[in-house]
Amino acid sequence: MRRYQRARLGTAALIAVLCATQATAASAATSYAELRTLAGGTSNRAFSVNTLGVVVGDAATPAGENHAVQWSRGGEATDLGTLPGDTSSTAFSVNSSDGTVVGRSIGTIERAVRWDRGGQAVQLPGLPGVAKTRAYSVNDSRVAVGFSVTPDGNWHALRWSADAKMTELPALPGDVSTGATWINNLGVAVGASSTTEGRNRAVRWGTDGKVTELPALPGHQDSAATAINDQGVMVGGSGVSAESPTKAVMWTRNGVPRELPTFPGDTASYALALGNNGCAVGYSVTPAGQHRPVIWTPDGTVSELTTGVAGNGDPYSVQNGTVVGVVTPTGQTSRAGIWRRS
Repeated sequence: MRRYQRARLGTAALIAVLCATQATAASAATSYAELRTLAGGTSNRAFSVNTLGVVVGDAATPAGENHAVQWSRGGEATDLGTLPGDTSSTAFSVNSSDGTVVGRSIGTIERAVRWDRGGQAVQLPGLPGVAKTRAYSVNDSRVAVGFSVTPDGNWHALRWSADAKMTELPALPGDVSTGATWINNLGVAVGASSTTEGRNRAVRWGTDGKVTELPALPGHQDSAATAINDQGVMVGGSGVSAESPTKAVMWTRNGVPRELPTFPGDTASYALALGNNGCAVGYSVTPAGQHRPVIWTPDGTVSELTTGVAGNGDPYSVQNGTVVGVVTPTGQTSRAGIWRRS
């Protein structure tokens, strides 16, 4: 599941307000500003935004640990803390109905965690005997998805109900590893299922838990789905093999794949998130190997999300015209920031 993990987690953070409607040009003029770090910290990252403009991610503490953070619409940063006894945490997703947040808390092991609206942290159970469980996405019904990693190194996709009961989501027949990365408000989830040889196959799980393969682009053998919107449209990446350059892909609600273009002159791309208005975000890889943050309009037009600095950018979430992700200026630590349309 190496590519699948890389698709969901990066090393930096930004927010952009673009593509607010399907008719809005992705190349609209924008202004950029950074989000606040925690007091005494020097870096932060943003991973998700909800329709109310609340952002979550993590930030460095003065002690050099990362703590899950929530930013209000006005930019105020709140430390969400960790599960008891742990030292670091990350928030990966926030819903829009009541501000429920999910992510991970790390001490001697990594545990999935849910923060309720009041900020109380509750452990989400993983598979028995595992040392790593992580929750990636939570919908407006407070249903979450993620994975556990068993001692043999295989991933196992999980779904948690609103009352924190865990269910394992199945792999494709014959596969040994799965990971769930996003769940929409209808309860449909997406992710990847992997063969014993390590080949990833993009999948979708219905509300009944039934798994369906999403075809890769023509001529490709490796793929993963990273997001699904409430219309059932999905995005992710597709490659000839697990080691080859990837191409961003969008699947219709019927599972038909369509390649999304790389930025002109770039060599590869990956779509990481998708809004209900049909706009997708992700990265395009430059000839020098850097991740260029990009946005695709519903018709597939690609534009750069400029940061004003050289470095890597990986947008991870798009909601209501706001894009959040990760940017690390070359030679510097990660920073959370915001772009707004002028």
